[in-house]
Amino acid sequence: MREELDKELCEKYPEIFRDRHAPVTQTPMGFGFECGDGWYDLIDALCKKIQNYIDWERKYPPPHDEKIEQVVAAQVKEKFGGLRFYFDGGNDVIRGMVMMAEEMSYSICEECGNKGRLRINGWVITRCDEHTPQKD
Repeated sequence: MREELDKELCEKYPEIFRDRHAPVTQTPMGFGFECGDGWYDLIDALCKKIQNYIDWERKYPPPHDEKIEQVVAAQVKEKFGGLRFYFDGGNDVIRGMVMMAEEMSYSICEECGNKGRLRINGWVITRCDEHTPQKD
């Protein structure tokens, strides 16, 4: 992901990406966002939902004693053509949000964000027609 998009996500969601610039010996998040720019909007929407949910639960705690820990991203990357968002904290609701975003990534071009599909072209990738590498 381009540096300016990386910076935007870290500025919008400082609690989620608090380890973004930690040494890679402590967290893979130190490598940055290991995916294309096309998934920026998907990651942004996911983080917005996660942080809004956590903030709401902190402001209006449920009647039960479950306290939701802040989600902290451990790694954000592409793997086998799909988004992987590894994190610490959260609860089952947040795990569901992440699973949904990861599944949605298989229909979004990782390069441009347009409609894409899973393709096998030497690698397993999710791309639109325009950004699918041509085999020789």
